[in-house]
Amino acid sequence: MARVLIVANADKPRAVTLAADARKIFTALGVEAYISSDRNEDLSRYQANMVVIFGGDGTVLGAISSLGPVVPAILAFNTGHLGYLAENPPERMGDIFREAMEGTLYVSRRMMIEGSITSDRRTWIDYALNEFVLSYRQSRRQLPMSVRVDGEDLMDLRGDGMIIATPTGSTAYSLSAGGPVTSPELGAIILTPLCPHQLANRSLVLNPGEVVSIVHYGDNSVELTADGRYCLDVRKTEELVVRISTRQVSFLYEARGRYRLLREKLGWGWSGISVRC
Repeated sequence: MARVLIVANADKPRAVTLAADARKIFTALGVEAYISSDRNEDLSRYQANMVVIFGGDGTVLGAISSLGPVVPAILAFNTGHLGYLAENPPERMGDIFREAMEGTLYVSRRMMIEGSITSDRRTWIDYALNEFVLSYRQSRRQLPMSVRVDGEDLMDLRGDGMIIATPTGSTAYSLSAGGPVTSPELGAIILTPLCPHQLANRSLVLNPGEVVSIVHYGDNSVELTADGRYCLDVRKTEELVVRISTRQVSFLYEARGRYRLLREKLGWGWSGISVRC
């Protein structure tokens, strides 16, 4: 029997209500369904075939980080704001659930990246769907960094930090920092410096097979986050290594134009304005 995990953002009453409604629909369809609204729960224990999420993109990212090394297909409904990941409309969830059971939904496969630090003092590893961010937590001083790709020196810079993003994350923090918008299903690693002192330091799109190494020379430890989650403080001269991960995430959507979401969310349409040539 199919097993579905329903994740709801407990801070959003509508999300909690929709989760309860969703469970009733799945039960009527003969599907075993469970609800979780505890953001600290280990979601991997449910061993679900599919995860239905009610919330915003933050709820989606939090759930993915707790689902373990093999992430089930994600069917996310937007009860937040922008909703780049949580795109499905809640008012159509009954029809969408039936399409999901029939296997007729569009599958959007997204790459993840893996960050690691190995030194004589510790070993650490974590994963991100959107991005890793290396920056001072509070200091207003510029952060000196060196970046290498596949062992080759790429850039030395000073700025507020560095974003290492995926194509899925290209519309998140990287976009706010001036990075490019890329197709979310593309294979690539995006480096976007945060407020670099040198004007020549600009965002760079790398081959997904390339390995990025970053070392900072700041006087204090620097905070590393993954998809907005705090990971650890990176010490001076410790090497952060980021590469494509074997982990992937598949999102389920209704059939649609590939770029409709970007057009709507970024306001790329005429919005009813009459244009004369």
